[in-house]
Amino acid sequence: MKKIVIYGILALIGFFMNSCTKSENEEIIGKWDDNIKLSQKTATLNSNENSITITTESTFWWLGGISLNNKNIELADVEKLSKNFVIANSDFQVERKEDGKKIIITLKQNNTNSERILVVSMQNGDYFDGVRIIQAK
Repeated sequence: MKKIVIYGILALIGFFMNSCTKSENEEIIGKWDDNIKLSQKTATLNSNENSITITTESTFWWLGGISLNNKNIELADVEKLSKNFVIANSDFQVERKEDGKKIIITLKQNNTNSERILVVSMQNGDYFDGVRIIQAK
């Protein structure tokens, strides 16, 4: 009888020890690799009106948001999942075209006495990325 109890306790200990370890598959859940593959993530432009073209390898990403100088831009009227869109603002324009693989960002001339920072955020599944443009004063 003692042997049955000891074997039972050992079996329970083994079961609990095994159930507390993570398998290799469990460790990678929620960790996504770069599936947008931006050609460029940062750029610095002078104060004149400038454009920059960014390309992606994926077309499955969608627009997460846009901010200018840490202030979110209202995008309620924008179809964020579209492969082609234009977002026009008095200070900038963001255009996605050519089946979603090209992003053209245009900054109007900076007449302020401080630099401007434009951030375009993107998402594809659980992967988040973006482009950060700094325009000189």
